[in-house]
Amino acid sequence: MNKHFLDKRRNVFLLAAFAVFMESLTSPCLKIGSQRYETFSIGYFFWFGLAVVILGIYAVCWQLILERIPLTTAYLRRGFSYILLFIWSMLIFHETITIRQIIGIAVISLGMIISVSEESKDPPETAGAENAAETTDAAQTAGTPGSGQP
Repeated sequence: MNKHFLDKRRNVFLLAAFAVFMESLTSPCLKIGSQRYETFSIGYFFWFGLAVVILGIYAVCWQLILERIPLTTAYLRRGFSYILLFIWSMLIFHETITIRQIIGIAVISLGMIISVSEESKDPPETAGAENAAETTDAAQTAGTPGSGQP
């Protein structure tokens, strides 16, 4: 992926949304494979394999995200996957939704809204973290024998 694309904080959050979306698709894939196909059949392995591929894409995206934003900021976005799973269960599996589940999703949504509103007040941390790492590396190299530095 182009590193310049991920230099913008907005693009990192777009990638986080994509990663969470992809991750939310794994449970429906596994459920389709186990409910609609006999265990160890070709259909079963197809859906299981699709879930593994999706998780691989998610893992690469998530690693790129974690390199650029704080862990707490990144993981607060994962609450979105619960909302998506709620939607997938209604659309794909025609599951009945209870009022308690709706309240639970509302609480998760409210928590994400509160966390995002607090983040918008904080300064971006990605550029500062990179500069701090470079400064630390330079300081460690400066005092090592053979570096030409006293």
